[in-house]
Amino acid sequence: MGGSLNLQVVDKLQSASNSKRDGWRTELPRAGLGVEVLEEMEDEKQKDVVWQGKCSGTVYIGGSESEGHFSLINKACSMFAHTNPLHLDVFQSVVRFEMEVVAMTAALLGSKEKASGGEICGNMTSGGTESILLAVKSSRDYMKAKKGITRPEMIIPESAHSAYDKAAQYFNIKLWRVPVNKEFQADVKAIKRCINKKTILIVGSAPGFPHGIIDPIEELGELAFSFGICFHVDLCLGGFVLPFARKLGYPIPPFDFSVEGVTSISVDVHKYGLAPKGTSVVLYRNHEIRKVIYWFFSTFQEALFHDLKCAQRGGGVFFYTTTQQRP
Repeated sequence: MGGSLNLQVVDKLQSASNSKRDGWRTELPRAGLGVEVLEEMEDEKQKDVVWQGKCSGTVYIGGSESEGHFSLINKACSMFAHTNPLHLDVFQSVVRFEMEVVAMTAALLGSKEKASGGEICGNMTSGGTESILLAVKSSRDYMKAKKGITRPEMIIPESAHSAYDKAAQYFNIKLWRVPVNKEFQADVKAIKRCINKKTILIVGSAPGFPHGIIDPIEELGELAFSFGICFHVDLCLGGFVLPFARKLGYPIPPFDFSVEGVTSISVDVHKYGLAPKGTSVVLYRNHEIRKVIYWFFSTFQEALFHDLKCAQRGGGVFFYTTTQQRP
């Protein structure tokens, strides 16, 4: 949407009735609420829509919270709710869990294949949007270092996720949205026509959210490789489906790091990996592409500060509970 339309939508939302907020607390209570606050929370939760198995694209785990996989996740969450992965020397278990999740995910997506180059690396994030943001930023910075591109552009099909629009705005990248073909796939020829000396990145999805259709990843990879630009594959939805569908014998086209030209992949573990909401993985083909995402702040009075994410790291609860998945 255009800027003026965005503002109109926001104005309408802000002017909407606040009747639902009647009775909501606006100040800290004079005295602590104690354990009875749990009863209040439980009562409020009963007002939520019954979503288990009924809300497509919302929450992917199902079943009863008191048994099975759901119960296991809840128990793991309670064990690691109070951890801070920023302090790697303190919460060493969390370091291990994140590394295991990244390695297991990478193994599903071609890291063991010779064509991958054997250097697949990555980290966990808070969700698909952050994974995409990081992939776009690393592509921008990598292409600046490699080709000296200072006014970057990226090309995506119309079917690509809105997170790329957000990334373009955040990181000052000109965005070209290209119409899809008659099969609702990314149009490789149309994307090729848009590539110029400022292009840093093209994007494909496997599958895309609007239609559930896999873009021609192999052709897009060849295109990116021939022009020496980055190529991100959005596997947020299909990352924990396609590898197993392929093992079951379904005719799944190439979609991962086995494809030459793929430089990064995003995959959500909180979708069909059935991890708790707030867990995703971003993977890079090699350390050269990932290292540009690190930043260091040496004048921070407390200590040398560094990180590799858009936001500071979430609790280790997400890292641990993700290792418990049984795809």
